[in-house]
Order: sequence, then structure tokens, then C-alpha cells
Amino acid sequence: MRIKNSAEKNLVKFACLVSWLAPLSALAKLEKIDGVPSKSLTEVLSALTTWLLEFGVALCVVLIIWGSLNYVASTGDEERITKSKKTIHYAIYGIAIIGLSFAMIKLVDSVLITTK
Repeated sequence: MRIKNSAEKNLVKFACLVSWLAPLSALAKLEKIDGVPSKSLTEVLSALTTWLLEFGVALCVVLIIWGSLNYVASTGDEERITKSKKTIHYAIYGIAIIGLSFAMIKLVDSVLITTK
């Protein structure tokens, strides 16, 4: 069966989303389980953000190494040299952007979140 009407398609998408998220509502009724650490949403998001930033830096370092190895192995081929330089430049830009985003996160964290 093919759905032609966009409103019907959106309704089907919404129904699929609700049916997929419905079992998660049961988790709201769970009480604290012994032996399982419970974390707040801010702690989980902070850990996820830190992990993503660390992964991004590691990926950029790998790209710098990859670009350097390609540069050394280019044997004078101008196209490969240009491609290697671009890889290294973009990886350095990525590290700079990650550093700025980390600084912004810490700034917002210190301004908005008050410690008691």
C-alpha cells in the first residue's frame, strides 16, 4: 500500500515515533535499583559532550598523522601534496573549533549553573 497524501505520511511517521518511544515511558516508573548508579540529565549530557569532544580531538590527530604520511609518500606528485596539505589544515581547524567549543561550554557552564 502506497501512501500518497503528505498529511497521511506525517501521521504514519508520528505513529511510528510514538510507538517506538512508548516503551521508554515505562522507565519513568522505575525506582532506584540497588547497585546501579543513578545520574542526573546534566551529568549524562556533560559526560556525553566530553566524550564527543575527546573523540573529535583524537580523530583530528589521526587525520594530521594520515595527512603527514601521505605528504611524505607523495613523491613529488602535486595533487597528492595539495590533498595532504588540505587534510592537515582541516584537521588543525577542527582542533581549533573543538577547543573553542570546549571553552564556550565551560563558560556557559560557569555562568548559567550555580553551585551551592
